[in-house]
Amino acid sequence: MTNLTVDFDPSNPDLTDDTWTQNEIFLQVFNSGKGEWFDSLYREDSVSNFSGEPLTGEARLKFFKEFLATKPKLEAKVTHSYVAGDVALIGVEYAIDTVDAEGAPLRLEGVCTDVLTRNEDGRWLMAIDRPVAKNGLVAE
Repeated sequence: MTNLTVDFDPSNPDLTDDTWTQNEIFLQVFNSGKGEWFDSLYREDSVSNFSGEPLTGEARLKFFKEFLATKPKLEAKVTHSYVAGDVALIGVEYAIDTVDAEGAPLRLEGVCTDVLTRNEDGRWLMAIDRPVAKNGLVAE
């Protein structure tokens, strides 16, 4: 794939059990602007409340496609990481530079708690994505 520093196959994603690699893949895929790539990092039954409400499946994919089409830029700093068997709990501080409905610059900031699980085939994917914003999209 072009412009990615960590290999990522959207048809067979693996966030790995290495927190720093996972964060890099997550950032690169989010910043690609490709909602379908980003959604491929999630299990089908995963829940994300990034939109302000819990979304899963097709509703989550639709939201990611629409939001990422505007090419927002994500920065994320891992604050803690715990792996217990086939489950990982990751905490991050994040900032997203995007635009509001009128096209004016908007910076969304907050903290996020992510739960990843290892599937039967050994790949790690997002199970729960729970950002808590200080302002913007999910703070309202």
